[in-house]
Amino acid sequence: MPVVSLLVASAAVALEQTLQLRYGPVGLVGAMLLVVGLKSGNVTVDRALTIARAPRGTLGLAACIAGRRRSHLREEWTAILAGEPENGRELSAVAQLGLALGFLLAALRMRIHDLAAPLWVPVDWLLSVESRSNTVIALLVGGQAVYIAGDGGLGALFSEIWEPCAIFGGALYVFFRWLRKVRGIELAAARGEESAPE
Repeated sequence: MPVVSLLVASAAVALEQTLQLRYGPVGLVGAMLLVVGLKSGNVTVDRALTIARAPRGTLGLAACIAGRRRSHLREEWTAILAGEPENGRELSAVAQLGLALGFLLAALRMRIHDLAAPLWVPVDWLLSVESRSNTVIALLVGGQAVYIAGDGGLGALFSEIWEPCAIFGGALYVFFRWLRKVRGIELAAARGEESAPE
């Protein structure tokens, strides 16, 4: 069942991204209306009723994709689709459909985030300690130096290696710092800084 859900979610994301890249958001809504129109048998009243029900169906699909952990989102999304009828602010069927498609896209992104979360565990472990990050940088730059020295011999060690290795090492250092900021990882203070009196 999880494999089927993953395949369906992947196909939906691929279709949505293709339509959005090719035709933009309006094309995405148009494709949804076309699917709803083709599904309905009658062109007049039945089509109007199907379009009016489409946001609720899309919302149900989005809530299903979001999963049991986020079951509270169905109530929130339903309240958003309802608008504020007590204040006389009701959304049109097209506006509701646009919101429902946004909820569907958000649910797909949440599910993809859930699937990718375990992949970040080793990366976070590596980034959480500076010595680990520096070791990886040193190994990668050292591997590059060995590769260049293997092609050019020992003479290349001093003439050719230092510049590309310095650029690569600096780029890795900046990338790791940026990745720490993106992931919200703060390094612990050094032992000397902790023991220093204020």
